Amino acid sequence: MKIYPEHMPQSVRDDPKRKAECKVYDALCKLPDDYTIFYSVGWQVRESKKGARDGEADFIVAHPEKGLMILEVKGGQIRYDPNLQKWFSLARSGKEYEIKDPINQARNSKGALKSKLEELRGWNQDPLTIGYLAVFPDVIADQANYRPDLSRELIMTAEDLDSIESRIEKGFAWYYGNERKQGMLGKDRLRLLENFLASSFTLKTTLGVMLQEEEAQIVQLTENQLHVLNFIQKQRRALVEGCAGSGKTMLAMEKTRQLAEQGFDTLLLCFNAPLANFLQQRVHQNVEVTYFHGLCKSLAKDAGIGFRAYNNEEEYYNKILPDMLLEAVLELGARYDAIVVDEGQDFQEPWWDTLFHLLRDPEQGIFYVFFDNNQNIYHRHGALEQLVQTMPFSLTENCRNTLSIHQVVKEFHQDPESLTCRGPAGRAPAISYFSSSSEQEEQVQKAIQYLVEEEKIASDRIVLLTTRAPESAGFPPNKKIGNVKLVEWGDVTGGKNEMRVSSVHRFKGLESGVVILTGLEDNDPDWINPILYVACSRARTHLIVIAHERSRDQIRTIFHSK
Repeated sequence: MKIYPEHMPQSVRDDPKRKAECKVYDALCKLPDDYTIFYSVGWQVRESKKGARDGEADFIVAHPEKGLMILEVKGGQIRYDPNLQKWFSLARSGKEYEIKDPINQARNSKGALKSKLEELRGWNQDPLTIGYLAVFPDVIADQANYRPDLSRELIMTAEDLDSIESRIEKGFAWYYGNERKQGMLGKDRLRLLENFLASSFTLKTTLGVMLQEEEAQIVQLTENQLHVLNFIQKQRRALVEGCAGSGKTMLAMEKTRQLAEQGFDTLLLCFNAPLANFLQQRVHQNVEVTYFHGLCKSLAKDAGIGFRAYNNEEEYYNKILPDMLLEAVLELGARYDAIVVDEGQDFQEPWWDTLFHLLRDPEQGIFYVFFDNNQNIYHRHGALEQLVQTMPFSLTENCRNTLSIHQVVKEFHQDPESLTCRGPAGRAPAISYFSSSSEQEEQVQKAIQYLVEEEKIASDRIVLLTTRAPESAGFPPNKKIGNVKLVEWGDVTGGKNEMRVSSVHRFKGLESGVVILTGLEDNDPDWINPILYVACSRARTHLIVIAHERSRDQIRTIFHSK
């Protein structure tokens, strides 16, 4: 027997309202090896006329020879009122609650699951038996028939749990009938079913744990992150708030891949152009990827909207371009079934309404936002919870940085004690100071020389981050630092002596094995803390900070250095 998840989450076992599901879960664990069980699964089907349709099931029992059986679980003492045509559950507290019709739920789940499976790539369209049972684990059945569409054969009760294999086999036999041939699932379709309902995946990223030798490390999604994906499967609107390094961008990419493979026209949107370029190279080919102002320009061009005068860059980016986007959307119409936004904290509140207009179904279309308010270095304040009308799901595990870097980064978080990290110990950040621009360049050159020549780190595995635009900080693209040429983020050709340079702001959402951070001229916490939170968390394994002398005391306090 194989069951997903392998262990019932403790949060479910501790929930008094889900004791019935736990009883069924434990009973299903006694099935023979040839059964596969999926607990609490959800999916979405896209219909050309009606748009997205949801499906979910408490349990799906799969057998390669028998087919699929959907189990809809209802706890407590069950009552059906034929006059009201409503179902009720009586809890141990004595309070009665109205519940959904389990037969309609199971019947709808069957139809949605059948449609979803038939559109999976590689799915054999041969007949398949899909049955359903209403499971009441807290009651005893005492009738042969309960409704015309609810015979005893369609019900599993407390006395059936001890002989659950027999009860499920009788359920399959009921759907086969005396003459009907069973629609076998088969091993190939079972494998596709597992990939669809319980696929685990790994996200690879290069990690130089020892700076003398590049190593590859696999960053595997934590149980909490997988829970996020399962949570999103059942939600049309969701907010995911995560600390730096918690895998928000990887989750956003994986979700867009799933949506694209399910036939949804999907937009993956972020704020920074470099991050959009990074995402474009890695997501599903059927996903449209862009950054917000790039989307504004592109759709304005498609709508034939010409140049608009503006007084300054701030007005152009914060008002003119967003207004042009709204005008373009109203002219061109909606074009997406789903929108996934990464780095949502960088978006201004008025922009969200325009994005909702891009959905073919503004009320029910799929809309997910991944964000980290601790990275709000533009000091933009919005009310995402009110806009999406849901509370955010939190990710608190850092799976990008070493422990040494994590200890620094978490101090800038609004709730540092809630954060955890499972990375290697790593080494403490290296810190040096300058008092003039010539000293600053000398320190940067010294750091690069140490990493490239002594520690044998390839220059394209290092990024130089500046607190201001690289041009303003004295490190413009094409500048040579010793034997190394600085290049824009997207211009690395793989040459031996090329190294990326970027401002901290433009590098948000991206990462590098080694980061050299320079600038930090100001010791105002309102300026330096958000910058350090973003910049330091970009470094997976090693961080070098080159700061101005005037910020020495502040740096010492932050890094606990002498």
